[in-house]
Amino acid sequence: MTSTVPQDLEMVTYTIPAARIALPDFVQLFSELETPELEAPELVWVLTTLYAVTSPDQLVEALPLERRVDAAEEPGLVLSHAEATDIADSIWQLIDGEFLGYLPGGDLTDETNLVVRIDAFDSGEWTVTVRPPLTTMSDAFDRKYGPARPGRPATRLEEFGPRRQTAI
Repeated sequence: MTSTVPQDLEMVTYTIPAARIALPDFVQLFSELETPELEAPELVWVLTTLYAVTSPDQLVEALPLERRVDAAEEPGLVLSHAEATDIADSIWQLIDGEFLGYLPGGDLTDETNLVVRIDAFDSGEWTVTVRPPLTTMSDAFDRKYGPARPGRPATRLEEFGPRRQTAI
């Protein structure tokens, strides 16, 4: 789907066919994320794109959330770590979405501050990109989905430009 940004080789990317993602365990990706070098492990999240189905028994509903994402100013809908985890826990099917994780206090419009990216494209492929040693995935995740490749895919903003980030 996206090109690799060659100057960003300090990041590594896992590419996962959607068939290997067991939803509704999307929230597990958040628990598999490790931030060993950080004093405060909670990241600030930006949700740039979302097209999803949520579980009816969860507090977060897909359509109002999709509208909030669509209405958000650049860089996207800014979320706390707890809010992003609640959303991930509520998603039953992630058809299309991009979650960008940044260190607290960082410039959310500067892609060089990006430390994790979780992207689902058209229900067909997921990429999980991290920036070691600041962010890594657990050993269990690495064994299941690894090995990671150097570099990172372009974010949707880099790929498509402002307000043209959705695949639908």
